[in-house]
Amino acid sequence: MSLFRSHDPFPVVLQSRDQRNATQLLNACMTYARLILRRYAQLAPFAFAIDREGHIARETLEIPRLPRDPARLWKLLTEHIAARVHRGTLQAVALCANVTLDQPSAENYTDAVILTIEQETGHALRITVPYKIYGGQLHNILPRRIALGKAIAEEAVTKVFPRPE
Repeated sequence: MSLFRSHDPFPVVLQSRDQRNATQLLNACMTYARLILRRYAQLAPFAFAIDREGHIARETLEIPRLPRDPARLWKLLTEHIAARVHRGTLQAVALCANVTLDQPSAENYTDAVILTIEQETGHALRITVPYKIYGGQLHNILPRRIALGKAIAEEAVTKVFPRPE
């Protein structure tokens, strides 16, 4: 399944690079999200980025004390990413947050991980991945399991990368 529409005006080579970057970021984010949800049953905003050499890494904030408010953390993380984009060190980024859905998903899950994947080419996707946590009771004698629902992808507008002309 392609994440980009077939009538996209960008060359095929660029499309395949964008698809590869988006897939790599999606996989990195969801692997991390599942790990953290399984361990702590909650998830703070986080980001992954692809640098100029093609390396994927989780973005971290170098501040002495992280805010407890997820909205404030999201703002600081977005500002950090925007500064790195402005310096020209990133080619793609995924910002992720944990949300409660307005309507339950098709699987009847009410929580989701929302990812916004942006690329320097101007492509942006918003992906919603519903999930449900099972287990974790009795002082974790029953281990936590994370069941993922069907991901929903839609096009978005870039916010941290400059809009292409």
